[in-house]
Amino acid sequence: MRYSILGSMLVDGSPIGPRQVRTVLAVLLSKANQPVTTETLAGELWSGRVPESAGAVLQGRVSTLRKLCCPGVPARSPEQVIRTRQGCYTLVLGDDELDATEFLRRTEAGQRAAARGDLAEASRQLRAGLALWRGSALQDTGRGPLLSGYAGLLEQRRLAALEQRFEVDIALGEVTEAISGLTERLTADPTQENFAALLIEALVTAGRGVAAREVFDRTAAALEAAGVPMNARLRQAGARLRADASPLTARPAVVPASPAQVPAQLADFTGRGELLERIRGALTGRGPRLVALSGPGGIGKSTLAVRTAHLLRREFCDGQLVADLTSEPGQPAEVLRRFLLSIGVAEDAVPHGFVERQQLWRSRTADARVLVLLDDARDEAQVRALLPAGADCGVLVTSRRRMLGLAGVKTIQVGGFAEDESWQLLAGIVGTDRVAAEPEAARRLLELCAGLPLAVRIVGAKLAARPHETLEELGARIRAGRSRLAEMRAGDLDVRATIEVSYAECAVPTRRALRLLGEVRLPAISRPAVARLLGVPTEVGAEVAESLVEAQMSQVTGRDGFGTVRYQLHDLIAEFAREKAESDGSVAELEAGLAGLLDHYLEAMRTGRAAREPAPWCQVEADNVLAVVQAAVRRRWWSRAWQVAETFAERATVCPGLAAARYVTVLAVWAARRGGDLRAEAVSMRRLGELHWQQLKVSSAVRYLTAAAERFRRLDDRVELARTLVVESDVLVETGQVRRARELLQRAIEVAAGAGDDRVHATALDELAGVLADAGEFASADRCFAEALRLSRGAGDERTVIAVLKRRADVLRRAGRYDRAAALLEEALAGARRTGDRHWEAHALRSLGEVQRYTGDTAAARASLTRSLELFTEHGHAHAAAFTLRCLADLDAQVHDYDTAAESLERCRQVFETLGDRRGQAYTLRSLGALCVRTGRWDEAERALCSAKDIFDRLSMKWFSQDVARALVQTRTWSSAS
Repeated sequence: MRYSILGSMLVDGSPIGPRQVRTVLAVLLSKANQPVTTETLAGELWSGRVPESAGAVLQGRVSTLRKLCCPGVPARSPEQVIRTRQGCYTLVLGDDELDATEFLRRTEAGQRAAARGDLAEASRQLRAGLALWRGSALQDTGRGPLLSGYAGLLEQRRLAALEQRFEVDIALGEVTEAISGLTERLTADPTQENFAALLIEALVTAGRGVAAREVFDRTAAALEAAGVPMNARLRQAGARLRADASPLTARPAVVPASPAQVPAQLADFTGRGELLERIRGALTGRGPRLVALSGPGGIGKSTLAVRTAHLLRREFCDGQLVADLTSEPGQPAEVLRRFLLSIGVAEDAVPHGFVERQQLWRSRTADARVLVLLDDARDEAQVRALLPAGADCGVLVTSRRRMLGLAGVKTIQVGGFAEDESWQLLAGIVGTDRVAAEPEAARRLLELCAGLPLAVRIVGAKLAARPHETLEELGARIRAGRSRLAEMRAGDLDVRATIEVSYAECAVPTRRALRLLGEVRLPAISRPAVARLLGVPTEVGAEVAESLVEAQMSQVTGRDGFGTVRYQLHDLIAEFAREKAESDGSVAELEAGLAGLLDHYLEAMRTGRAAREPAPWCQVEADNVLAVVQAAVRRRWWSRAWQVAETFAERATVCPGLAAARYVTVLAVWAARRGGDLRAEAVSMRRLGELHWQQLKVSSAVRYLTAAAERFRRLDDRVELARTLVVESDVLVETGQVRRARELLQRAIEVAAGAGDDRVHATALDELAGVLADAGEFASADRCFAEALRLSRGAGDERTVIAVLKRRADVLRRAGRYDRAAALLEEALAGARRTGDRHWEAHALRSLGEVQRYTGDTAAARASLTRSLELFTEHGHAHAAAFTLRCLADLDAQVHDYDTAAESLERCRQVFETLGDRRGQAYTLRSLGALCVRTGRWDEAERALCSAKDIFDRLSMKWFSQDVARALVQTRTWSSAS
């Protein structure tokens, strides 16, 4: 194979995808012939929290690469180039298979040839190595810490090779080509000192001394603007130029300098490379050269503008003028007076009137190339008054508001720092060694800064002033304080004061909305929710939401799965808003806003979108509902808090892996208990027991369910008692107490029937049918299924109908009635999709995939099972996802992809052992036994099957035990025959 990474990634000359596959391959190539852990790979694919599905995703990406690199070769074959061992992946790579390796080999050969004086050979090798580059290294892969470092190393070696090649060209007398190449490099980056020194040498060799001095002056100015000291090589080149200067070739006298009013740039300026390129492109390209940098206070707009102005000093040769519109508000006439004096207008020639000054300013700049930096503009009128007239002039504006009314403006939103940028800035202020000594403390400290450059600079300044204080101690002090903002102050740097300026400029409704959002603390709010928070019509709420964005007090996070625009406060602005809610907001205002939000979410869950599409709605709104319930609890609104929490918990049963559902349910128990509502407490305790059971926390599930049942008996609430007994019976089945489980189910059926509740009656019958089927009592199970289906359909309980259809189909599949099972599953799948129940859609797809696998339709089976795995993973249901992964492993074994099957079963085993799911362990052992039989590993097969049978026996799962017993007999027979 031939791998190319010096540009876009290619394998044998062809591009590959998707991006994650390219990234995994890039990591393996960067560590060729070395084991790479799954943790390292995950760190490159996901910059934040690694999802629970990471292992399955990585396995899929590696499987894709194996099929690409070694089509038809099994994963465990010695011919496979990607090998797995002890949780690590290793890519076996030959010396001539990677373009980066060839590049390094050729350039090193060129350097050796140059050292021994063989310039022709040096030129040949260097040119051949550099010709391998097609763009930036790894330009279409992810850039985690490992790949960023690897790509950076390659780029450094490329620059070193270029430098060597130009030196060789000059020595060989190929001066014209060297001048062309070096000029191109310096145009791209005028601060490349070694290239400048080489270009000066080439120009002098060509007899172009004046041009050489111009190169030196331009480079010196660029270095000064960037705050970079000149290196020795360039200083020596400059000294030779001065020594060689003669009266005949001396430059004419320098004219008076053009105004250069841009403040000194920060020595520790960090990151922002992409933003700088966008700004430079907009200010030097075609069309209006008017750029507005927009963002909240403290985000670094002014620092970015100053950096840009320094980089573009040579582009605007007639000067750079600066006005701080915060210190000169509403006085454009005075700003124009300063500007005119700066560009050479005599003081007595400056007109008195604003209009006359503006006309003179426009006249003087009509043919000029000046850059005007207007910092912290309040509105468009301030900016319009100061615009120069020349098409070659540039205007760079910074503002907390978006300058929507400026014609031709290019608005660039300045966001917070990425994690690596925050890290670099902190290290630049306090020292790399100090940060590296406490990496975890540094990470936690930067989390408190929430990506705000001003906050990072403040904590850095505090640490620099206190070399005896550790990063952990400062972080602990900030966390221990009542407000982060109180600690986010150093000298005249103050995050709270910066946000206060923006707050003061907001209209009254906007300030009110911010206070209310600070009190309720919603993570991501919609326009209708803003309207209910304010008690205004939806269209007014939308306007207020947008006004917060215009004021840079909130940001649009995008559209959710329903196409609804979502808004979010920056962490530190949210804390400021909470302080303002306490200091400026009235109790009546805050309580009215919270009551409106509670009503909004209750209506959505009972009759709105949540009732129609519960799974996606819960995914989108879970954190918001949790925040609203927490706000209600803080105000001791026990009844209303429980009402919203319980309604959400009921809807969230379709997303059992949702963390917010657990937190909300705990709050529901708390609110009911504090409110003295025994029935509400019992309902939420049962719900909490269900959630613990879904996580296979058996002991805590039994504790909550038993307590709930005891309360329902006390209340004589027969329907809720029956519902609780059904859940408790399911837990007992898992612990092997099948007889006791059947007794509870019979009791639940009697109680539900006596109370006349067909929904609970149907659920109990469905659960009993499953227990009977596991025991091999298919006829009795089918009768229970039929009655459960009749009752649930009569009660209009679609979720139970779907569940019964799915379970009944599983029993029919075991009995070999595949057509009938498939028909029931298609009906269940249609119902789940119609009601938006993604959880049961995933269950139905898994069962359908099994039917398709048994009937030999492997393509359809893979599609069904893959989609099932995706849905369970999306909902965070690791337990159910493992069951689907086991089915996929059986499918892989069926199509002879034994290595993939083995890897999947190992992952299933780990999940089930971690969760303590004995049933899942037994199913996995059953599949492993079958896989070992297929590959002729008879002893391993027998051990796996015996272990599976032992578990099924202890769980009283008679049918499965008999199935494994039959497999054992066949295994021993085949083993003897072989």
